[in-house]
Amino acid sequence: MNRANSVYLIIFIVWLGFIYSIYASDIVTSQSKIYNTNEDKSVLNVYTWVDYIDPEIVLDFEKEFHVKVHIDFYDDEELMFSTIQSESGRYDVIFPSDSLTDVMLKSGLLSKLNMRLIPNIRYLRDKFRVITKRKWMGYSIPIDWGVTGIAYNTKYVKESVDSWNIFWKTKYKGKTALLNNSYDVMTVGQKRLGYSLNPANPTDIIEPLKVLKALKPLLQEEGFMPYSKIMERLKSEELWIAQCYNGDAALVNEENDAIKFVVPKEGTGFWMDNIAVPVGAKHKQLAENFINFMLRPEISARHTNFCYFANCNKKAGLYVKKEILDNPFIYVSKKEIERMELYEILNPDVQRKFNECWAELVKY
Repeated sequence: MNRANSVYLIIFIVWLGFIYSIYASDIVTSQSKIYNTNEDKSVLNVYTWVDYIDPEIVLDFEKEFHVKVHIDFYDDEELMFSTIQSESGRYDVIFPSDSLTDVMLKSGLLSKLNMRLIPNIRYLRDKFRVITKRKWMGYSIPIDWGVTGIAYNTKYVKESVDSWNIFWKTKYKGKTALLNNSYDVMTVGQKRLGYSLNPANPTDIIEPLKVLKALKPLLQEEGFMPYSKIMERLKSEELWIAQCYNGDAALVNEENDAIKFVVPKEGTGFWMDNIAVPVGAKHKQLAENFINFMLRPEISARHTNFCYFANCNKKAGLYVKKEILDNPFIYVSKKEIERMELYEILNPDVQRKFNECWAELVKY
């Protein structure tokens, strides 16, 4: 074969390869899985709350998408925030609360999501879609919601519990705890004094700080606890009264029915757990596939059945266990919802003062 014919043959082979690549691409695109085939053998790195994600859901995702999922856990959001801030690229998927989502978005730590790869966002309830569009503009999606209230043990607390004031009663000294979360703790001080959770003036945070300083010596260990430790100590009855997430209180109640939960009459925070992709994620498209997977109604329901937090999915109720749908700790009443306030993005000067007050309270 002469040199010219060799050249023509090479061109012909390249052309065939090009045609085949287009054909193969069409096949992949037509399939229900929307992931990049170059990521098939990738490891999706997830960073999430302790005891939050059902391992069976993760296994099903691995099987369907032919990947491995590595999960690290945290029970302190501030640790998660500092990890994402200092180790860009370590994780592909994170689960920040709505208040931390606000901070991370303002800090430039979240990646814009490709909504074309997340069509299941259509299953979000309308109010959550409105909040998502208004607050996070395609950088984060809520998957469940809840409230922060008071869990208490009726064996040791015989009086009626309906107010944050219960924490300031000295007869319970050493038997109470607040969550190790800046927004949750400050909520107690703000609501006890009748302040909004979203102050417009930095000075509105000073008085709540004062009452929380007075409270701190009455708390067990004179500090704030991760939610997982609060759950353990409520079960063991080392704690009698604790600030608690409603879903966690419902789980503890299953093991110790003396544990009850109440939304304080002064009000509390209405929160959402979100799912997001941090800047620098190595497998962003696969992460978006995972988000879309979590938003499937049946998967969303399985998530609720595992973690006991109400989901944001308008179709998931068909698959959620009836005893969970009927549990007033998990799906709180409309009357209680009226006493809740959504955390908003604070003005820079207010956020700065908030951070200063929290740092002062932790060191106090």
